[in-house]
Amino acid sequence: MTLGDGLHRAAQWALVIVFLAFPLSLAVANLALVLTLALWLASLVSPVARAQCLAALRNPMAAPALALFGWVLLATAWSPVPATGALAMALKYLKLGLVPMFLALLQTPWVRRRCWQAFGLALMFTLVVTWLNVWFDFSWTRTHNQGFGVDHTVVKDYISQGVMMCVFASMCAFVAVTHVRRRVRIAALVVWLLASVSVLALLQGRTGYLAWAVSTAAFLISLGLARSLGRGLLAAVGVAALFALVVTASPLLQERATTALSEANTADGTTITSIGARLSMARLVLELAPDALWLGHGTGAYPVQAEKVFTDKDFCDVACPHPHNQFLFFLFDQGLVGLVLFLWFIAAMARSSWRASPQRRALGLAFTGTLCAACVSHSSLWLSTESHCLILMGALVMASLGPQRARPGSAVIAA
Repeated sequence: MTLGDGLHRAAQWALVIVFLAFPLSLAVANLALVLTLALWLASLVSPVARAQCLAALRNPMAAPALALFGWVLLATAWSPVPATGALAMALKYLKLGLVPMFLALLQTPWVRRRCWQAFGLALMFTLVVTWLNVWFDFSWTRTHNQGFGVDHTVVKDYISQGVMMCVFASMCAFVAVTHVRRRVRIAALVVWLLASVSVLALLQGRTGYLAWAVSTAAFLISLGLARSLGRGLLAAVGVAALFALVVTASPLLQERATTALSEANTADGTTITSIGARLSMARLVLELAPDALWLGHGTGAYPVQAEKVFTDKDFCDVACPHPHNQFLFFLFDQGLVGLVLFLWFIAAMARSSWRASPQRRALGLAFTGTLCAACVSHSSLWLSTESHCLILMGALVMASLGPQRARPGSAVIAA
């Protein structure tokens, strides 16, 4: 083994550590990420590493990720904040620029397998502690509530834990429909059920509810459509019945839904409620975005404008850092160009998933649904934990899609 090959292997193991760490400790994950980047750059002296990098650039996810990050960087040129502040805001999206590295290191099957296992291990630990917290208190967990009907966040905030648990649930569903051993399929189905209940009954985050609903519907309906249109329609009916059962059986979900309706009437720019604040932020973006519609106000502009409008200090603490909606965030700061690039990023993932085998299509579309739901409810590519999950797991899903079905007259594309 040459030095370059050894560095490449070390970078792959460092990436595995990133997947194990980010659900539990951002500090460890970021250190491992820096190590991964340093080792990968050094490994490019290896022909194998360079070949995998070129293959990664052909992945449909790479071009929109690089274009979006490049535009975010370029938009610092017309930002109303000082250059250092604008650059700091742009670097929040740095993982988009690292997508080719992630895809390159994930070209090797054993690396993908280890990354899935690492993420699964971290989320299994989170799931077990979440359920144990119903009966037992742990001094190091985020919440200290016992019993059902209350929040049981473990190490992150309830939004990021809900999003990550939805991705984990989709992973379990995929194992349940693909594994050759019946006992493993049953075990995966049980874990999927426990993960789903943890999102719907043990966490108070409505982002998690939405992400679970969208990802579950995408997974089941796409599997049904793979058989026939009739199976797809039957799956849609089954999904509707499942959702009705979930709403009926979860008092916490019912309470949060009722609260959401009442909070919608508090969008006055001073009253702090989750939905009311989001509506106030959305109104601000939609009113001011046309002033710089195409190019946006510049990277880092949203907090500056929000502080001028939301003068109540407590309300501004919630509403001024970011608009709690990634689509609106890109529209305001990077304009229609930035929003279109983000939509291209999503569409590339959805299209690649659709062209994969039925089970992998279901996994890819479920993940894409989770990403969209998270970004509708939160600035998920700007916030650290959620961006780690959505970008890293997005690269892992895209690298795992496998050979895609070719259209007549086209070449088969290997993920």
